[in-house]
Amino acid sequence: MFFESDFHEIFIPAFFAVVLCMVGYYYWQGQRKNELEQAISLLKVNTFAVGLLAILLWFLLPSTPSLSSFGFPETVKEIESKEQLLNYLQEYNQAIVRITQVVYWFIFIIVWWFLAAVYSVTKVLNNQQGKEYFKTVKEKFSA
Repeated sequence: MFFESDFHEIFIPAFFAVVLCMVGYYYWQGQRKNELEQAISLLKVNTFAVGLLAILLWFLLPSTPSLSSFGFPETVKEIESKEQLLNYLQEYNQAIVRITQVVYWFIFIIVWWFLAAVYSVTKVLNNQQGKEYFKTVKEKFSA
């Protein structure tokens, strides 16, 4: 859909806008007292942000016909000139480069989302278990 446009002109501003919104939401959610509710809320926002960026990456992919089997020259005679061959190779090279960029950023975003989600939830669970542990120790020694 956006194949003719430059990848970085579209994706990088959108990426920074989403990151800025997530940071703002993070500071706004810092007012909550319950850490588990805060972690779950941030997980929801992170999932929504990853979804938005994944949809944008999907629109940045080249259309399917550019890499389909239709249009391949079957014989050498179908390529009439060196300019035609060069044009053909450049079109496919652009499609492959765009797909590589999209896959690179998609993997980066998914890995970042997964690690952030695991970190926030394990941090909250660790804090809650630590509080319960110290409460149990305090009760044992108080008795």
